Amino acid sequence: MEIEERPAGPWFWEGNELLDANRNLVAAVRSDVIFFGSERLLVESEPGPIQFRARATTGDGRVFTLAQNGFTVGTLYADCVGRLYELRRTSIWRKERTIIDSSGGMVARVRPLISGRVELHAGPTYDDLPPIDAVFLSWGCVLVDSPVRRPRV
Repeated sequence: MEIEERPAGPWFWEGNELLDANRNLVAAVRSDVIFFGSERLLVESEPGPIQFRARATTGDGRVFTLAQNGFTVGTLYADCVGRLYELRRTSIWRKERTIIDSSGGMVARVRPLISGRVELHAGPTYDDLPPIDAVFLSWGCVLVDSPVRRPRV
């Protein structure tokens, strides 16, 4: 799905809904399916204490993955239909992450708040981040980093 114009930023997850700066709905998660415009991404995740992994599959078979590659979730690695990203924590004391694309550009920053809200802020190369990748990657951060357990709907 191509969006003609990006919704106003920053975006933020409140519960299972991703909203733009004007509080317009960008995406929603219901029963482990991300609804984003006409896209549906079925999400499977393993939030276990030893290994975090998430995988989303679209109706036409495109695959998005996010996983740790070590003992901690300090750095996560993502593959969004061949587009590669690293999601690095900015500090060992915080759950805030930067999303770095394969060329080394910081496309976004994800910031979980104590309230459970998770914000997605544009980075210097944000225009290089496809909106569907932003939705999946930020939801992955909700799954692994949010201090408030997400509601099941």
